[in-house]
Amino acid sequence: MDRRVAVILGLAGVLCLSACGQGAVSPAEVAEVADKAGDPPLETPTELLDAALNCSEFTHPERQAVLLVHGTGTYGEEQYSWNYRPWLEARGFDVCTVTYPDRGFGDQQMAAEYVVHAVRSVYRQTGRKLDMIGHSQGGSMPRWAIKWWPGIRSMLDDFVMHAAVNHGTYLGAGAGTTPLPMPAAFFQFSPDSNFVRALNAGDETPGQIDYTSIYTLYDELVQPQQPESTSALDHGQDNPKVSNILLQDLCPGYPAEHVSIGLTDALTAELTLDALVHPGPADARRVMESSSCFALSMLEPGTAVPGLFSAGGGFFASVPPQFHSSYAEPPLKPYAQGEAGGR
Repeated sequence: MDRRVAVILGLAGVLCLSACGQGAVSPAEVAEVADKAGDPPLETPTELLDAALNCSEFTHPERQAVLLVHGTGTYGEEQYSWNYRPWLEARGFDVCTVTYPDRGFGDQQMAAEYVVHAVRSVYRQTGRKLDMIGHSQGGSMPRWAIKWWPGIRSMLDDFVMHAAVNHGTYLGAGAGTTPLPMPAAFFQFSPDSNFVRALNAGDETPGQIDYTSIYTLYDELVQPQQPESTSALDHGQDNPKVSNILLQDLCPGYPAEHVSIGLTDALTAELTLDALVHPGPADARRVMESSSCFALSMLEPGTAVPGLFSAGGGFFASVPPQFHSSYAEPPLKPYAQGEAGGR
């Protein structure tokens, strides 16, 4: 065989390996993507990032793997091992959870590094794009990773958010300083925090990712939800790669609130599945053709439901947070300061 032909065929094989999802991608290839995209270096040691990722075996190449990102106050397996992980695995998905530090009470800029590493790792191991599902902070904080590490955009297909704090919540600590020490994330949840302003400066939905944001009128933690939801993305822009879905628009009076929407809610689960198995974001009209407003739980009868944050015996007992409270919002990282115009 002509040497030039052999080289061309070899390069074609490498490209197909990555694009067609027929095998793992080398660490060097992932590093090259990051380098070409200008991704900031990760500050967190690799051994900590590796330990934070928990994946099932990758045995379902017919489906994209799913990365689950937990909310504030819990951690990956505690939130998802009894609901979304088995529910998705029963439907033919390989599933991973990522746990970011301090049960989400710390600086979300550092938490985002765990998402960056998790996306790269799953992509490297599967050789194909993956989907991501996140609840509360786990729905909004990964957008920081997508925004400032553009290399991972080509590795993601769908991102489904449950009760995401996309534009902050009135229950945040408030911008500036407070007379009482607060966890870093509480400052960053404020609608006028530097973090929220930097997160939403410019394009709210970068890349060729399909974004689905699902939220509820009765959210006790993420507000406001009317007249314009803080969870919605690209509000009023009619963006074809975005679905903003208020559950009560589909089912008036639907009782989902902040906790159930990310753990057990049946309608949320069906909307999420629709996004994963069809091109584009979730289509609420398609889902409502076969879904009911009365099946409130995605769990099979007899499923053991753990006590709130009680895995291992009691509140915060299994993985206690390491609180690092302060009197002000953490400063923006250098890579985010220019566009945000932070204080």
